[in-house]
Amino acid sequence: MHIKSSLAAALALAGLTSGGASHATNWVMAYGTEPATSTHRLQGAVQLTYENNFDCRDTRGFVGGAKANNGRSVNNCRQGPELQDDESGLALQNLMLGVRGNLIPNRINYHVAANAGQNVANYHPYKTEREQLASLVNASVSFHYIPGVRVRAGLQQKPGPEELYQGLEATDYIFLTDFVQRVQIERFIDGNAKSTNAIPGQGYGWQGTKNAQGVGSGIGPITGNISRWGYDTDVGRDWGVQFFDAFKRDKWTHTYSVMFGNGNGIHRGDNNSDKDLNLYLSSEYDLPGGKGPLKHGLKLYGYHQKGVRNFVIDPSGRQSQDFDRIRYGIGAKALGHLFGEDRGKHRLGFELMFADGMINYTPTANTADAPFGGLVQFAAEEGNKAKGITLDYGYYLNKRWQFDVRYSRDDLLYEQANANPAKQYWTSGDERILKYTTLGVNYYFAPKTRLTFNYEFRNVEAPNPARNTDGTVNPNSTINANVVSGSVGDRFGLRLTHTF
Repeated sequence: MHIKSSLAAALALAGLTSGGASHATNWVMAYGTEPATSTHRLQGAVQLTYENNFDCRDTRGFVGGAKANNGRSVNNCRQGPELQDDESGLALQNLMLGVRGNLIPNRINYHVAANAGQNVANYHPYKTEREQLASLVNASVSFHYIPGVRVRAGLQQKPGPEELYQGLEATDYIFLTDFVQRVQIERFIDGNAKSTNAIPGQGYGWQGTKNAQGVGSGIGPITGNISRWGYDTDVGRDWGVQFFDAFKRDKWTHTYSVMFGNGNGIHRGDNNSDKDLNLYLSSEYDLPGGKGPLKHGLKLYGYHQKGVRNFVIDPSGRQSQDFDRIRYGIGAKALGHLFGEDRGKHRLGFELMFADGMINYTPTANTADAPFGGLVQFAAEEGNKAKGITLDYGYYLNKRWQFDVRYSRDDLLYEQANANPAKQYWTSGDERILKYTTLGVNYYFAPKTRLTFNYEFRNVEAPNPARNTDGTVNPNSTINANVVSGSVGDRFGLRLTHTF
């Protein structure tokens, strides 16, 4: 059930495009506008990261299969994306270069950026072989001719949760929360890697083998291997058109965004006739002090994303169906001298996030790119739900030292669609509860050069027993779920970041 921890690189990708100091923490305006005095600006970033999943356990006790967990570490215990089995290692996660500026001041501005780092933009999901030397991560032009309605077209950030949407200068942690890296960042696959026996328009089906009486026997041989890995990712972006603007009222700034997107990976065009609709609203109260992305203020925001995904529903790959993908949430962030102190400043953050349909919940019992095949699966139907919560605190002692602590929880498939109404009273055997607490320190050698240290306590649970198709508990599958979930331990990371 675990996704490669290297997906944290996507957070950095989402932030490599922040705007000038005058925009504060209003990311909609930061990404889509330029100061009138700006001509053309070269931008770049380099991130070197060491990750060590030192506390991950082996999977002894795993029932069935050629080896326990196919002899591989679960994905949340792997350093990647290139290193298949290593639980620790060094990666050049980001090597970005871009240019942005005005074509006509106050009327037309542009932004182009590419990234050549070891990150999910350059690797297909769950695959350890590099697919692209470098990937375009921004290619947009903004037009400012209609009062109250600015227009931005091209490859751009999708307005959404602050953790993914914020600029690199405001990114405080190395590792993404599980909800954002697993559920919010989208990986595109053609269809599930195992036979689904799905009923079109109903539940995503049972997984395993059946006897002559139709009774399931748990995780069985891989059949109908539609997708051992994905074909693209969105890294928090999409090709589309965005309508946006901000309005200042006294000390408040109110911002809106309406974006229509293809709903596909950054290397692809549209995959169906439907367009994604992304809605975003924020209101920010100005507080004295700070500048740029660290401008002091209180920000409230909410977002809603809805799209349609075409997905293979049978092992032969001949049948496909459209499914809704819905993501929404609310949040708040405050930064400044919040408690009346003259020395130091504080950061408080809160995010509550929800997902319905197209829930990425595997690999369940092994790694995806492994000798015996991967079990890449999505719970595609509406009614398969996940929810996440994040609480964040930061203390800025001075210009050099910053201390952070974050708690996050992902309730994965806490509600589950099912083809058989009689099974609705069963608890979901696929439900997982992932609780992470991260301690962090940032040391700034200079305003644009810093060293970040994170230690993350991780607790993963499979709270409900796995069941056969007749509703009886499957002991072996239940044991395996607990063994795999329990193998995830603590990790730490060290990252050097330089931007220009």
